[in-house]
Amino acid sequence: LSKLKFMKKNILLFAILLASCTAPVEEPKGVGFWAADAEETFVLGSDETTQVFNDFIEAHNNRDTDLIKSMETEDIHIELPDGTVIDGQAQHMEALGSFFDADAQWLPYWGMPYKGVKNGVEWMIAGMAITTLVDGEETTVLHMVDAELENGLFKNIYVYENRRAQSSE
Repeated sequence: LSKLKFMKKNILLFAILLASCTAPVEEPKGVGFWAADAEETFVLGSDETTQVFNDFIEAHNNRDTDLIKSMETEDIHIELPDGTVIDGQAQHMEALGSFFDADAQWLPYWGMPYKGVKNGVEWMIAGMAITTLVDGEETTVLHMVDAELENGLFKNIYVYENRRAQSSE
């Protein structure tokens, strides 16, 4: 019986010691750089951000303007490859007309969420093939999209394009 009491005391003592020991928590250092803030670095973001992005792309492919508007801030800022700058939901909805008229479809083929260590801003970077049909001619170009989210809503979107010559085959 006394041996049992001794073991219980030691187990309790060990548990208290273990609970009181805290390993130092290292802040993530991150990688990369941001020219606007020399102290900012980035870490891998969450799959939640990836899902929000994929839902946003699907809403565009489905021409669901109500869903698109619900997924972006009222003051959304979008910069397109041709130099067009879209500021605000009203301009975005207007610009979507030509996107829809061209029967455009986005097909994401890679993506990665990332997050600023210092400021906590969520981003998604993705590569997509965009196929359009204009005057019966189908064209596919490659887009890279870098999108900033604020409270789960799209705030800034930067689109870059890689247009390749059409093959004659």
